[in-house]
Amino acid sequence: PYLFSRDFLDLSENMCYTFYGIKREEYMKLSTTATYGLRICFLLAVADKMLSLSSLVEQTDLSEKYLEQILGKLRKNGIVSAKRGISGGYYLTKPAKDISVRGVLDALNSGFEFADCAAGDCSDLYCPNKLLFRRIYSAVNEIVTSTTLEDMINDYKCTK
Repeated sequence: PYLFSRDFLDLSENMCYTFYGIKREEYMKLSTTATYGLRICFLLAVADKMLSLSSLVEQTDLSEKYLEQILGKLRKNGIVSAKRGISGGYYLTKPAKDISVRGVLDALNSGFEFADCAAGDCSDLYCPNKLLFRRIYSAVNEIVTSTTLEDMINDYKCTK
């Protein structure tokens, strides 16, 4: 059971929801690198086999260069590995159930960007949103820490 509905956590760039009169992108935003890194890991988990760079380029619509940058970070931090050669490709180093969203975000040195209030850096001592945003920040951290790639796959299966 998640704190927010699936629609609220939809990470597509075309979506914009309002929460207490504040547009989502004004107080919490997932970085582009994190969005695509999670998508790449999700694709590798769903495929449950090696995927070639060209296959990932086709499925993500990213440039080969940008995809290699993201995959390089994921490889360096032990999330994915690669096999060279004609039958090679990229694959997850562990089962999807053992890779958390937090692990992927940490590997990419990326993640959510929060407004000052949510990150605890609000300069207004009487900010009415400070405690609310701290709770949201805490809840998001709990969700990304406890959610695995397998959970993401199962969530996706439920929406199809």
